[in-house]
Amino acid sequence: VPKTISGGVLNGKAISLPKPAYSPAARAVRASGSVSVQVLVDESGNVVSASAVSGHPLLRAAAEGAARGARFSPTLLSGQPVKVSGVITYNFGL
Repeated sequence: VPKTISGGVLNGKAISLPKPAYSPAARAVRASGSVSVQVLVDESGNVVSASAVSGHPLLRAAAEGAARGARFSPTLLSGQPVKVSGVITYNFGL
């Protein structure tokens, strides 16, 4: 049984998906667009790591912070909970 499976885009699978804060610095330069965050979800459905892989530099930290607060239902493979790696995409607009 693999230890980690790839889940693709995980937005729709979240039980709880907090909205990222729009930082004053990002707002000041009118930063917008989407930020993709690579996440690793443990067997309990908690995000154990989050790293922005694309998007505006001033939006990445907020997206990573929000992703760390996301919660998922455990993913089962052959009845056993497994870790899932995937991407959460956040869209920032003014």
